[in-house]
Amino acid sequence: MGASPIETASQGPRVAEGEIGLSTSLLTMPGLRTEHYTIYSQLSDEVTADLALRLEAMYDYYAQRFKDVYRPIPFPKRVFLFNNRKDFVAAGGHPTMPGQFIGGGDEVGARLMMIFQEGDLGAFMASCPLMYHEGFHQFRAIEISEAGNVNRAWPRWLDEGYANVFNNITWTGDGWVDGVLRPETIYSIMSNAANFITLDDLLNNDGAWLEMIADGKLWSLYMESASMVFFLDHVDSGKYRSLLARCVQELSNAQRPEQTLKDIVVLEPEYLQWLSARLNEHVTAAKYYEIFTAMLTSHVARAHARGQRFSSGDDLLAKAREGQLDMPPVGSDQWLPDGLLHEMMWYYTMLSESYDPFEVDIEYPTEGGTPLIHVRHPRFGLELEGAFKLKDSNKIASVDIVYIACPSLDLLKAMTMVNTD
Repeated sequence: MGASPIETASQGPRVAEGEIGLSTSLLTMPGLRTEHYTIYSQLSDEVTADLALRLEAMYDYYAQRFKDVYRPIPFPKRVFLFNNRKDFVAAGGHPTMPGQFIGGGDEVGARLMMIFQEGDLGAFMASCPLMYHEGFHQFRAIEISEAGNVNRAWPRWLDEGYANVFNNITWTGDGWVDGVLRPETIYSIMSNAANFITLDDLLNNDGAWLEMIADGKLWSLYMESASMVFFLDHVDSGKYRSLLARCVQELSNAQRPEQTLKDIVVLEPEYLQWLSARLNEHVTAAKYYEIFTAMLTSHVARAHARGQRFSSGDDLLAKAREGQLDMPPVGSDQWLPDGLLHEMMWYYTMLSESYDPFEVDIEYPTEGGTPLIHVRHPRFGLELEGAFKLKDSNKIASVDIVYIACPSLDLLKAMTMVNTD
């Protein structure tokens, strides 16, 4: 684990007000530099530091995810964080959206802009996915498509498909959990499915897109694109992932993916069968336990490195709930935001209330070393194990989550399988 972007930012120069020549004084906000971003923020220092950490983690995730087509341009990407809509709109933001990526065309240039409401966990958790969505548009436009190189542009179905899928990823402190479809995304896909067009039209027919847009059905196109990208990338353990990767590779290298698109269109029966018979609100619900386990393991790793021990899983949860975990301070390269701890406990409560209470244990090896986290739900035959490694005695080298038992990511299916056995 490298130097914290927050540490880097705090040591770097503060950006002077008005540096970027904005005509609106509302946007002459103090800023900070991280490895890949210049962040101008109206938010508190702690929340700005939280979001800076997430943005850098997001950037690294996208860079790794698209490493075969990643061609970074060495200048900081601009991000504006607002605490109110008036200033957001004055800066060029859409009047009804809480965030967007603007590709340029004015004196400010390409920028990611977001509104965050401090002190409201639910609002914060709802805004972060949109930041990852719009942040992907920024990453793709600059770091894959070479800041607007039309020869490396992606079609809208692929760009919006990926962005809407990334609306569902979750940062857990030392990594990401992907392959998730949140209930709101699933509902949006299912409620728009009656308007979906053929895959051939979705992938190849600009005229079909224009007709749908004229009929006010752009969101249906976005949901179909998202469901198709998710299908190719994650369904059946990524059975079709190489096909999607080939499409990305060809488009990002100014090649026409004609055969690849034909190979995708041929999968329409399998896609429609998944869409109509297998997609439900619980289809990736086991992933929520992975999110919780990963967040808990990241917190335990830091507490352990600082000498804190727990007598049981209940003791661990009680201390987490009471805010008594011994965590590194702000400015440390091992720091985790308090907001992440609140998110972790939100997941614990949500899962306990939605699917009944589940087991959390911590196991210390008799010969010494780092403990293991066990998360179990017998109703679903589900068991996950969280492990971590330290380096230099007190720094996190890695956090790994393993499914010891998981009949199905779809918890409805898993419950049926457990009851049948």
